[in-house]
Amino acid sequence: MDKIYQMEYRGLNLFDEISTVELAIDEEKQTIHIYDIGQVVSPIFNFDVSAYELSDGFYKMADILRHKNILTNQQADSDLTLSEWLIKNNAYFYIPNKRIKKYVQGSIVEIVDRTMEQALFDDYVQRV
Repeated sequence: MDKIYQMEYRGLNLFDEISTVELAIDEEKQTIHIYDIGQVVSPIFNFDVSAYELSDGFYKMADILRHKNILTNQQADSDLTLSEWLIKNNAYFYIPNKRIKKYVQGSIVEIVDRTMEQALFDDYVQRV
């Protein structure tokens, strides 16, 4: 991971309080690393389908990143829809209690064995 851009995003958490999310963006690997203590953009569990899904907070954050041409290969005429942008990119969610989830190709999976996952952002892994 040579070029990692770090930034913060502020949004409402589950208790409607403003909270901050730390982002590390790897444009080369088309990946967003999200350290989310306040559960602003973390995946939520849908009991109807017994699976995790992206939260409204994540969609809002992703739409902002898309409009700022982050992870769009900096093409001036890039008019990707949000769903196209999400399909092209991956996301890792670093959540308290030593949990890491990965969003790739429309699915969210929990990473059980960190040694098997090479694309993790070490700074966030150490903090969870």
